[in-house]
Amino acid sequence: MTALPELTTEHTVTVPPRELPVTTTADVVVAGGGPAGFCAAVAAARAGARTVLVERGPFLGGTATGAMVASFMGFYWRTTLVGGGIGHEITRRLVDAGGASGFTPYVLAEASENPLRVRTFPFDPEVLKLVLDDLAAEAGLDVRLHSQAVDPVVSEGSVRGLVVQGRYAPEAIGAGVVVDATADAVVCRRAGCAVENPQGRHERQPMTMMARLSDVDIYRFRALPREEKRRLARLGVAAGELAQQLLSLVSSPSGHDAFILMTRVSGLDGSDSEELTRAEIAGREQVRRVLSFLRREVPGFENAHLSAIAPWIGVRETWRVVGDHLLTESDVLSGRQFPDAVAQAGGPLDVHDNTNGLTLVEPPAPFSVPYRSLLPRGVEGLLVAGRCLSATQAAMGAVRHMGTAMATGQAAGVAAALATQLGVPPRAVPADRLQALLREQGAIVDSPAQPRLPRTA
Repeated sequence: MTALPELTTEHTVTVPPRELPVTTTADVVVAGGGPAGFCAAVAAARAGARTVLVERGPFLGGTATGAMVASFMGFYWRTTLVGGGIGHEITRRLVDAGGASGFTPYVLAEASENPLRVRTFPFDPEVLKLVLDDLAAEAGLDVRLHSQAVDPVVSEGSVRGLVVQGRYAPEAIGAGVVVDATADAVVCRRAGCAVENPQGRHERQPMTMMARLSDVDIYRFRALPREEKRRLARLGVAAGELAQQLLSLVSSPSGHDAFILMTRVSGLDGSDSEELTRAEIAGREQVRRVLSFLRREVPGFENAHLSAIAPWIGVRETWRVVGDHLLTESDVLSGRQFPDAVAQAGGPLDVHDNTNGLTLVEPPAPFSVPYRSLLPRGVEGLLVAGRCLSATQAAMGAVRHMGTAMATGQAAGVAAALATQLGVPPRAVPADRLQALLREQGAIVDSPAQPRLPRTA
C-alpha cells in the first residue's frame, strides 16, 4: 500500500465547488439573532416583509443571553428616554414575565477611578429567552437556530441572499435584502466591504466572561462605601485575582443572584476561532479566581457559589464596516443630530483598552445614528446593524450598548422591508419614509426633550 503524503500547513487542498439548493425565499434575511438582529427581524416582519432570522446559537438574544450580560444600557441619556420601539417593548415584556423590575439608577465602574451614573435595566437572561421566543412567534418569523451565516449570495453586484451552514449541510436562502447583524460583520466582509479597523487585531477592546453567583447578600454589598469598594478592588488586583479595578455586578430580580462583570481577557481576537477558544478558557479561569477572592474578602459573598458561567465570552469589538457615513467620536461627544437619523442614543462612550483600563465619557446631549451608517459603502442589497455598523473604535464604544443596538437593528429591519416593497436597493430608500415608518413602530428617531428629572434621579 502506498503511503499518502502528510499534510502540513504549507499544503493547500482543493474543495470541489458545488451547487446549493435554494431552500427558502424571503423578502428579508437577517444574519444574527442578538439584540440588533432580533429587532431587525421583528421590525421587518411587522412592516410586512417575509423574514428569515438566522442564528448560530440554540437560542436568541446573543450577548444578552449567550454572554449573560444581564443589563441593558443605552436606553437613557441621563433621565431622558432615547430608546423606544421594539427594544423598549422587550423591557416591558420582561417585567410582565417576572424577569425584571424596571429601569434603575446605577453607578458604572463604581470601584474604578472614573465612575459614571447611568440608568440600566437588569434582567434575568433565562426569562429573556422565553420573551424573545414569544415575540418571534407573534411576528411570524421563520427562525433558524443552529445555523451559521457563511456567505452572501451575490448576483450582478448586489446581495440577493445568504448561504447558511446548518448542522449537516449548507443551503441558500434567497432574499431581496440581507441584514448583517452578526457583530463580526461576517456577511459584509465576505461581500468585500471595506472595514474600519486601522489598529491591529490584538488592540481591540478586551473581552469579559460573565458568571452567575447564587446566595449573595446583594444589599450588604451595595451598602459598602465606595472607598471600601475601591480598596477591595485594588486588593484583588494586587493579589492577581482581579484583572482590573472593578467590582461590577448586576443583581437578579430575585435579589439573591449576582451576575459578575469582573474578568478581562486582553490581546486576543474575538473573531478568530483559535484565539476565541483561548479567550473562553482564560475567561473561565478568571471566574474561578474572582469567586475565590469574593468569598474570602468581600462582604455579602461569604456564602456565594457558582451557579452558571456564560455559554460564551462577551466580545466588545471585532470588525466594523465602512459605510456611507463613518460615525465618529466627535459626532458622539457633540450630541450631533443628523437629518437622516434613524436612532437616538445616549452613550456613554465606553472604551476598554489593554493598558490603562476604562474610559467613560457622557455625551453632553443625546446623539443620533444616521441611516448612512447602516449602508456598507459600495455594496447593494445589504444593511448592517449592531456593533459592526459604520463607526470608529471610540464611537462604537457609545453605540454598542444593547439598547442602541436594538434601535439600529429596528431601523435596518424597517429599511430592508421598505426597500423590498418599493423595489429599490436600501441606499435608495427615502430617509423621510423610513423615519415615518419607524415612528409608527414606536421608535425614537427625533431629538428627545431635555430631562425633567434631577440629574441624580
